[in-house]
Amino acid sequence: MGKSADAPDSPEYIGQAMNQSRSQMTSQYTPYGSQTYSADPSTPSGYRSDITLAPQAQGTLDSQMALSRGLADTANQRLPALQEHYSKPMQMSSVPAIADASYQAQTARLDPQWNQREAAERTRLSNMGLASGGEAYGNNMRDFNQGRNDAYSQARLGAIATMPQTYQLESAAYNQPLNTINALRSGGQIQNPQFGQTPTTQYLNAANAQGQYDINRYGIQQGGQNNMMGGLFGLGSAAISAWG
Repeated sequence: MGKSADAPDSPEYIGQAMNQSRSQMTSQYTPYGSQTYSADPSTPSGYRSDITLAPQAQGTLDSQMALSRGLADTANQRLPALQEHYSKPMQMSSVPAIADASYQAQTARLDPQWNQREAAERTRLSNMGLASGGEAYGNNMRDFNQGRNDAYSQARLGAIATMPQTYQLESAAYNQPLNTINALRSGGQIQNPQFGQTPTTQYLNAANAQGQYDINRYGIQQGGQNNMMGGLFGLGSAAISAWG
């Protein structure tokens, strides 16, 4: 009778994972600098990574850091003034003031024109023999005054149309200090050279695959063993029945 197969040992996952991690530690060298690995017992992996920039790249990085530091210092110096500025609400008085000024500028031209037209209209009606207070005279003056009101209404609408633009200008002036701070704060960002991904040996995946293969093989062997034992028991039962 065959001996049953022993269950396979569990794959050594931790060791394989460490092997895979170590396989990634391949030093790289580029025109911008290098990335190297060295032993370091204080780290979980036992290794450390060091990036060394080429002299020109290091000089560029130093300049960028100095610029960022200077911009940050300037922004910090402006911060109290910014806080003082925004402690007061935005002044909106210029918006209606400019609209009023625009209306006054237009009416300054309309007033003499319509006054002259009114005098000419009254003279025309008088020459036609229409007396002031009469129906015909009143109808003509009503039409005349409607035309004048339309002209002044258009002037008022034109003045109101200046208000959105005036508001935008006032808002831009009010927010200019904040925009200046943001420009200083978000100056050029420092970028380190990028190193490519090192191809690695997939030790952990291989350990998983090997473990699954061993389990499958063990299952097949156990199935065959069970089938053989079942067949032997079946033959024994048949023999006993025949003998009885």
